[in-house]
Amino acid sequence: MAHFRGIGNFDCISMMDSLPDGIFVVDQEMRISAFNTAAASLTGFKCEEVLGRYCHEVFCSDLCKEECPLLEAKEKHTTIHNRIMSIKRKDGKRIPITISASILYDSAGNFVGGVETIRSRRHINTIVNSVADGIFTVDRDMRIWTYNKAAEEMTGIPYSEAVGRPCQEIFHSSVCKNGCPVREAMETGQPVINREVQIIDNEGHCKPVSISASTLEDEDGNIVGAVESMRDLSMVYTLKEEIQKKYAFENMVSRNPTMRRLFEIVNDISSSEATVFIHGDSGTGKELFARAIHELSPRRVGPLIIINCGALPENLLEAEIFGVRKGAYTGADEDRPGRLELCQGGTFFLDEVGDLPLSLQVKLLRVLENREFQPVGGKETLQADVRFITATHRNLEQMVAQGTFRQDLLFRINTVTLNIPPLRERREDIPLLIDMAMQRFNALYNKRIKAVSPDLMRLILSYDFPGNVRELLNLMEQAVILCKGDEVGLEHVPENLFRNNLGECDNLPRANKAFNPGLLAEVLDRHRGNRIGAAEELGVSRTTLWRWVKQAGLENMK
Repeated sequence: MAHFRGIGNFDCISMMDSLPDGIFVVDQEMRISAFNTAAASLTGFKCEEVLGRYCHEVFCSDLCKEECPLLEAKEKHTTIHNRIMSIKRKDGKRIPITISASILYDSAGNFVGGVETIRSRRHINTIVNSVADGIFTVDRDMRIWTYNKAAEEMTGIPYSEAVGRPCQEIFHSSVCKNGCPVREAMETGQPVINREVQIIDNEGHCKPVSISASTLEDEDGNIVGAVESMRDLSMVYTLKEEIQKKYAFENMVSRNPTMRRLFEIVNDISSSEATVFIHGDSGTGKELFARAIHELSPRRVGPLIIINCGALPENLLEAEIFGVRKGAYTGADEDRPGRLELCQGGTFFLDEVGDLPLSLQVKLLRVLENREFQPVGGKETLQADVRFITATHRNLEQMVAQGTFRQDLLFRINTVTLNIPPLRERREDIPLLIDMAMQRFNALYNKRIKAVSPDLMRLILSYDFPGNVRELLNLMEQAVILCKGDEVGLEHVPENLFRNNLGECDNLPRANKAFNPGLLAEVLDRHRGNRIGAAEELGVSRTTLWRWVKQAGLENMK
């Protein structure tokens, strides 16, 4: 039965004991003077154990010291409804509750105490604990109110140790200090959806998670906290790594059947001494194939020497390949070995062999046939203990017909031919290449970019990439450099990507917009402060819009 102390006998004792919610009354000194049966059952204290004691000694709430609902009700002359908090039971366990508080006055209008109603949230916790994602709620001071089983498993920190503590102390996330999704949700009033971050568990292990955050409001619409859900991405990342390993080959990655077949051929031919001819458009990775052949061959202990036949004029190119002897021409003051001589025991890669002048094609043919050469101005014959790999983007058959390339040289260099498909013919590789590029450039530029926006991915997948993989990597490098958040968007790529794109992407929002405070305010007003709609109209990501809103001082615009 409810007990009262110091405030007289009340006829409502039986009524209070019949209520399912816990009810207790305090005097003006915050000492408990009434305590019903439901309150005793909820807290584990007997009525006689709490009467006369300060309420903060009994409940040990996370709000007792600074945000007592009853003192707030007294200060604001109003009733506080359904404030979420946690209290400590007699057995030391913390339980989640909602609390409401009202002030008691005597007949003269003087403050004499207050009444508080507490309701268990265990049924809500039961539901929340059945969810596979980690879920927790915080108050406006970022202190944890509720915290489910999945969150315990992710962090390794039990509920009893997490509730009441700042969430930063529990999750140690990469965005706790800057870019916190919970703070962003409370400041903007807009939800944050599927943002990838990293947390650190109690054993110091880093875990990738996808988080979403939304605000919690009281009955008057005031933001009183936020709820965040976390999805463990460890398995996703593990699977992604396994996929990358499955499709990776010597610093290349592909799931395209033609490319996979080329990888098999490279494995087969690497152990031989056969001359290899690599044909493919600029930027398809011809040099990567040459390096792979060298690294998998017995000659990997020797050097890989690369010569670009189109990079030097004829006289310098001849000296660069074959070397020069002193006095061969004006300025040749000493013997200088050529790249062939320096490549002994290794692999000699002639890139853009289609640009090789006809006079040098003859000399190269002799090297291929006899494995010997003479330096410029020299009389001695040197042996060429090298394996030859050549490459070009040109049509050598057509050049033979035009008389600009020797047919006998073509026959000699293409013992084994590798035809590398352009990127437009293997679009299924683009997501893999993007993942590889983001890992590389995140490390290079100390960024934490996790994803590409759906609009940008759709645009990239429909673009023909005349520059092939090289162009895609350059595009991603620029995007990573310009991106300030964790998602690369349309605003981070060059305008020509839109201008030259296929017609099917003409309806994509243009991303070449500059920050315009006046336009931003107009669009926000038109959308009544809705950030998602405003971002879509402006053609920018939500992260960019939020940065612009803060820069313009429009955070409170509704």
